[in-house]
Amino acid sequence: MMKFIYCCLALCFIVQILVAKEFDVKDYGAVGDGKFLNTESINAAIKDCHNSGGGTVRFPSGVYLSGSIQILSSVTLELDAGAKILASPNLEDYDDLGVKSEGRSTSFIWAKRAKNISIVGRGVIDGNDMAFFDADVTGPEWQVDYSVVRQGNDFKVRLPDGPLKTKDRPGMLMTFIECENMLFEGITVQKAPNWNIHLACCKYVDFTNIKVLNSLLVPNSDGLDISQSQHVHISGCTIIAGDDGIAISPCADGFCDGEARDITVTNCTIESRSAAIRLGWAKSRIGDCVFQNLILNSNRGICINGRLGETIENIIFSDLIINTRLHSGWWGKAEPIHISEMPLDNSYEDAEKRREHSLIQNIRFSNIQINSEAGVLLYAFHPGSIRNISFDGVDMQISNGKFQQYSGGNFDLRPSKDHKLSVFAHDIPAIYLKGTKDISIRNYSVQWLDEMPDYYTNAIYGEDFDGLLIEDVQLAVPPGTTHPEAYLKNGKNCRLDNRIKSIEKKNIK
Repeated sequence: MMKFIYCCLALCFIVQILVAKEFDVKDYGAVGDGKFLNTESINAAIKDCHNSGGGTVRFPSGVYLSGSIQILSSVTLELDAGAKILASPNLEDYDDLGVKSEGRSTSFIWAKRAKNISIVGRGVIDGNDMAFFDADVTGPEWQVDYSVVRQGNDFKVRLPDGPLKTKDRPGMLMTFIECENMLFEGITVQKAPNWNIHLACCKYVDFTNIKVLNSLLVPNSDGLDISQSQHVHISGCTIIAGDDGIAISPCADGFCDGEARDITVTNCTIESRSAAIRLGWAKSRIGDCVFQNLILNSNRGICINGRLGETIENIIFSDLIINTRLHSGWWGKAEPIHISEMPLDNSYEDAEKRREHSLIQNIRFSNIQINSEAGVLLYAFHPGSIRNISFDGVDMQISNGKFQQYSGGNFDLRPSKDHKLSVFAHDIPAIYLKGTKDISIRNYSVQWLDEMPDYYTNAIYGEDFDGLLIEDVQLAVPPGTTHPEAYLKNGKNCRLDNRIKSIEKKNIK
């Protein structure tokens, strides 16, 4: 009888293993000491898991040094609490994906045309960033003509703001190309030496309660890059990145073709030295996106760039707290909201390559608290290319900052084909718009909390526009100044709030 019972128990145990299909990397020779290179062991476990029909590749507590890891269809990587997958410091340990975007062709963890894959657990994926940087050397400014910036040659990179000077380094920490049905849940991804997680032409992807903890000094250490992907949902995440926190549709050229749409971002906190959220530039449409219940602490809060003839449309931003301050060395000048359309290449001049300019339209901002060291910026190089933008329920407070002397008093429109329009001296109003069409500003308040440098001016400055509605606003100018609250020139089709205390108009129809 006892023999029968033991046989039944053994059979149940075997069945449980077969059903669970769990593949422990240590059973494949992996060593979690942070020294042994586990590339072959980890990839062997993944391959067996995939070949068996799918299951879970488990990482028990320990530090697993590895080169590139390829995830195959129907495989879940599960990292126990205390488990860390550590990227190799040696560039020869990284796979070349055979495709290149913005010079990046290698990746640490990657998948191509895989389905039903996940990375979950309470463990850590570590990009080993400082193996590829000198922590005491900053890099040069990009796309700056020092003859047109306010500070001249004194406009330059300074520690402790970074960014650090780049050495030879890997491409993306994690790359997924044309994958479907993906889940990232609970994990921490940190110390990326370049882009952190890049989706290129993927579908049906969920990021839930993950942490991205990158150095604020490392250039290009974006948190999440969503290129030409659809049905992507990001919720409950903490993202800290030296460069953009969440970037929609950047640089998928060379990887795939598609559009970025049906994307939601909710209940997240994002910290960045560049833009907390960036849309564009791209070579295809970006649209139908919602950003809600977010806290943004960054250089630029929200940045929307039209540069390559793309259309960016049907976007909602609501229930946000945006805190921005000036940083030296990074793109952006503390704009809480930046929308710009500019030429980026010769396609605007070459008749054989000419295409329609970018179009940014149907963008809604509502219920937003702003604390910043600069103003909202809308700049259309081609008149009418930024249109139908609405602000409703925005409270804005502007204060002075410690980096004004190094980089304040400039507009930053990078990237731009013309470097004289990349960064250039310009007065700073609370809201600036140029070349726009059909802008509405409702239930908007502006407060100045400090004495400001003399290049801070009006509450609203508009020029070369067609269609402007301002109503139910509470405006102010910097303390001790006599600027009009609103300055408008070369515009038409205005409807203005009669509670604006002072308005100066020139050539308004």
